[in-house]
Amino acid sequence: MYTLSRRAVPTVLLCLALAGCSLLETDKDKLPPGATAENEPGRPLADIELPVSLRFHDAPPSNPRTVEATDEQLRLDGNVVIPLERGRVAKTNIADGTIPKLEAMLHGTTASTLALRLQANLPYETLALVLGSARKAGIGNVAFAVRETGAGKTVGWLKADGYVMASRADDLPPITAVQLKDWNAFTSKWQPVFDGCRTAPNGNCAYVTDNVAIGGTLKLELFASGRGINIDFFRRGLTPVQEVDEEKMRAQVLARKKEDFLQGRITHDDMVEAIMLGDPSTYALFQFRYQEALKSPSALTKTMAPMCHAERCAVLVSGDSVVATLNVVSMIGAAFPDGTPSPAFAFEQPWTERPKPQVLADFIAQQQAL
Repeated sequence: MYTLSRRAVPTVLLCLALAGCSLLETDKDKLPPGATAENEPGRPLADIELPVSLRFHDAPPSNPRTVEATDEQLRLDGNVVIPLERGRVAKTNIADGTIPKLEAMLHGTTASTLALRLQANLPYETLALVLGSARKAGIGNVAFAVRETGAGKTVGWLKADGYVMASRADDLPPITAVQLKDWNAFTSKWQPVFDGCRTAPNGNCAYVTDNVAIGGTLKLELFASGRGINIDFFRRGLTPVQEVDEEKMRAQVLARKKEDFLQGRITHDDMVEAIMLGDPSTYALFQFRYQEALKSPSALTKTMAPMCHAERCAVLVSGDSVVATLNVVSMIGAAFPDGTPSPAFAFEQPWTERPKPQVLADFIAQQQAL
């Protein structure tokens, strides 16, 4: 006898929205004494529950360790690791950004790849904990089991070989597999990136400007939150001394403009324009609704193409703790669909705190006091 539990309702609603599926869960009242999510095998994860992706033709993993996660259980090679509560890991099962039981079960393995079968509504925090556990155990490659978008039921793979973990405190992701691009590489292609974003009916696209900062390193981030997904470009890589020098240079330029106005070399309107121009742009954010990641062709593909489809990029993947794995994986697949180079990935740990930015005035005062 089967019935829908309250715990299964969110999953059912998600599946109904995606593919019209229904999920059944064993009635806990019918289970024999001692039958819990911690010591029972648990229900198998159906293919229809996997995240969907525009990238699903990567080569299948060879001799991997397989992790399967539902809203109730985390399993390794079919063996129960820990119970999950609506897909989340209890704090008592977390230590130093890992799941110690999973890390211990993975240690000593000869496998280099972790194959993941994850329920689509699994929170991103759980995914990041699994990835962090595998990385600490020496497994550096991951393959996500995914299914194609639309009405098709084909199951394939999206791979992230050589992935690393990143703290929110990291200025730039700790990716060494490829060279990080310069900020100037983005600003030179801002227009085609913008044009790609504008193909989305509901995209919020950063307008192209000529007032851009020069120099620095590009931080390219895919970010998922709620019902939104972002492709974000940030200028990073400057030391505090370089930032102070840059501020001084901008102040000097503005002072020269003021002197030019006082001496009659420029008009009042030119002076106002110089003041209103503001600081040069150091970031550009391109925002989409998550449904855009399920379309083919996708505006995310066209937004990423000018920067990363001719050569491999370094990409930070980030998300809120509770955002669904579906959104994260679909976002990756839309940005890098079949036929494009797979990037070098860093996955951000959502439980870490982003440091407060240093105030330049404080830094200047410290330097003057030396």
